[in-house]
Amino acid sequence: MYNIFFLALRRLRVPLITLILIYAVSMFGLVLMPAPPGQPALDFFHAFYFVSYTATTIGFGEIPYTFSPGQRAWVLVCIYLSVIGWTYTLGSLLALFQDRSFLHALRLAKFTLKVRRMPTGFYLILGYGQTGQLLARALDERGERFVVVEQREERVNEVLLAGYHADVPAIAGNAANPELLQLAGILHRNCRGILAVTGDENVNLAAMMASHALRPRLLSIGRARSLHVSRNMSSFGANHVVNMFETVGMEFRMALRSPSHYRLWQTLTQLPGRPIPSLFQPRAGLWLVVGFGRFGHAVYEALVHQGYAVRVIDEESHPDLPIGVQVAGLGVEERDLREAGVREAVGLIACHDHDINNLSAIATAREMNPGLMIVARQNLAQNRSLFTAIHPDLTVVRSQIVARQTLIAMTTPLLTQFLELMQGYSVEWAGKLEEQLLGLCDGEVPERWALELTAQNKGFVHAFLAQPLPPLRLGDLSRHPDRREQALDCLALLYQYQGHDIVLPQASQQLQLGARILFVGSPKARRLMQWALESPELVDYLRTGLTPPRGAVFRWLAARKQAKPG
Repeated sequence: MYNIFFLALRRLRVPLITLILIYAVSMFGLVLMPAPPGQPALDFFHAFYFVSYTATTIGFGEIPYTFSPGQRAWVLVCIYLSVIGWTYTLGSLLALFQDRSFLHALRLAKFTLKVRRMPTGFYLILGYGQTGQLLARALDERGERFVVVEQREERVNEVLLAGYHADVPAIAGNAANPELLQLAGILHRNCRGILAVTGDENVNLAAMMASHALRPRLLSIGRARSLHVSRNMSSFGANHVVNMFETVGMEFRMALRSPSHYRLWQTLTQLPGRPIPSLFQPRAGLWLVVGFGRFGHAVYEALVHQGYAVRVIDEESHPDLPIGVQVAGLGVEERDLREAGVREAVGLIACHDHDINNLSAIATAREMNPGLMIVARQNLAQNRSLFTAIHPDLTVVRSQIVARQTLIAMTTPLLTQFLELMQGYSVEWAGKLEEQLLGLCDGEVPERWALELTAQNKGFVHAFLAQPLPPLRLGDLSRHPDRREQALDCLALLYQYQGHDIVLPQASQQLQLGARILFVGSPKARRLMQWALESPELVDYLRTGLTPPRGAVFRWLAARKQAKPG
């Protein structure tokens, strides 16, 4: 606000000086003008008083006495001078409030003040495109606060109109600017992490470097498109790098190798509340890859790795492909698809970075071969209804891939370890676990949360240090805090203690201080569990079944009863 004040003074310097001179000349003239006979000349106080209400067109008349003709003549000059002066000043003031640089300074000052007053922990989201909006919505649903830095002004306005539960500070600017990052709160004690998800990987790289230099221990997650930028981010300590094309290749290899594991992966990584995806079972045979950019290259490598026959349709020549694999063309015309063998193919993957080309290729291919399995790449969220209408067997949404990987890395890093461990289990095991997850939230993707058994929690301090008997077990955490016999809609996926991992731990598992547990379940189960573990009395009820005495009098009576001998 200090800078804005002096910026306004600098812009209004000439109008204000003009207005001051008009007031000074008017007052000096009134003091010098002769008064009516028998009346003293006006002093400076009365002259200032008269000019003040006359210049602002209020007009209280002639005071403290009736003016002489000379005074009235001078007042006439003062009226015209003051009207001109005020018109000039007010016009300059209106022009100032229409100046883009001054308005930006006002918004920046307001933004900085909001960030400085953030009362709880928050995340810094860089980029408010499709991925940034998904992250913002997911954080808002979890009750987390966040700050947005976005290059485009119209997207910043979308933040204000989004209707989040809390007021979201947002500013338009270059996220690669370290000074702007500091204003956005990267050095704020409540800042929990920085999420660089802009569409420009070089901006994300610069933001990751700034985060590493300013706060090396801060959680930093960056989005990258190319391999060399991913490696560059990892080289200076980014906590997690999300490369969409690497993730697509890895997930598609899993889908081809084990559809059950892939469906389980989708269930555990999709945004909570969405319908659990159906089982994707790719058929053996010839697959067509339409479009051979980085996305197409990733799925091509996955298909070849699993031994599938593949043909590529792309306009540009790719000498690195085996002879006879590529067909030159966009893949949207019947001629290109016929040459690639669409009538003999079992599946088609539309990989263009333009949604209309993908939709056109799918529509043409289905006319020629209605039995094709379809995998569609969706680039823009606004085209969701179009892709839903064509009913592909699998839709890969670019923004969702980055958003869900970012959410996992920042909220439940234990889930990443579980996803790696589950690869070593059988298809039957994955299928049984999927059936359990289907029943938790009525066919919707469950919530995920990690529980750390630390001394910062009052319930755990009581259970492990103050009153360690009877021992607290995993099954106790999954009980309803009001009705112990009723189980919460949740499931423990991973128990980790002193470097040892237990996948799907039993309810009888005895808990230890310092352990970490990964849960999935309904949002209600998460809230009830976290609420119960904040109360030592409820923790005792969960592990013993005995209702603790409420109120000071009843606790005193219970203590006396226990103190009696025998």
